Amino acid sequence: MKGLLRSFVMAFSKYSISPKSAYERNKENCSYIMLFLPLIGIIICAIINRWAVLYPYACDFPVLPAVVCSVVPIILSAGVHLEGFVRTTDAISSHKSKEDKLHIIGVDAHGGYSSMIVAICIFLISIGIWSEMPIDGIFVVAFGYVISRALFAISVLTVKHASTANGKIDCYVPDSKISLWIQVLINIGYILVSAYLMIKIAGTFSTPRPSVAIACLIGAAITYIFYIAVSLRHFGGITEETGGFFVVLCELVIPIAALTIFKSPI
Repeated sequence: MKGLLRSFVMAFSKYSISPKSAYERNKENCSYIMLFLPLIGIIICAIINRWAVLYPYACDFPVLPAVVCSVVPIILSAGVHLEGFVRTTDAISSHKSKEDKLHIIGVDAHGGYSSMIVAICIFLISIGIWSEMPIDGIFVVAFGYVISRALFAISVLTVKHASTANGKIDCYVPDSKISLWIQVLINIGYILVSAYLMIKIAGTFSTPRPSVAIACLIGAAITYIFYIAVSLRHFGGITEETGGFFVVLCELVIPIAALTIFKSPI
């Protein structure tokens, strides 16, 4: 029970804007951290959904609501995933050896011009997508914040880790195989429940369009496969930073997939 409580505190301390914990980052305190990571996504999902209800009464133009939808996940996650995205992009664009890329991603804190440019482009694309998103679509897409974090958690627990000097995510994997697979199954549960709610909500539109939810799920799955392939090719495994790269990319692909279906003439 103590390990669960400490992992809960560490999850919010590391991956959200909440105050930082004084607990030491070790296996004893972090073995169940991946169990609680999607809870942060649930909070973001709830806030985005409430904003979708309120903003038609508060805003006359679509730009401000789009900025809020783009910025709220970054603020609530304390920018930790965006930092991983920037570091990963910087390392990949360096075209150096695997060892040098691991150094850039894990040690070098100075982002290169290419990563900064890509991050700005991602942010602008996100604002553009959200500004075109129908209100109904927001209620579906918001569950993507849960799915992206659950998939990240599953990858940490099941996919090979890169051989970094500090091994930052090794402490997230419990020694017990039973504990590991319980966490994997619970994270699959997060995904299944989110997928069910997405499809159910999409089915309640004035013109039911469950295809919107299905497109979001397919987009998340493709992004996950891409993330694993990129991590293995460039770094020899996943790291905390490549996980952040995935979360940011997944949370961009999901609304793009939804908007594509909304704009489709079919």
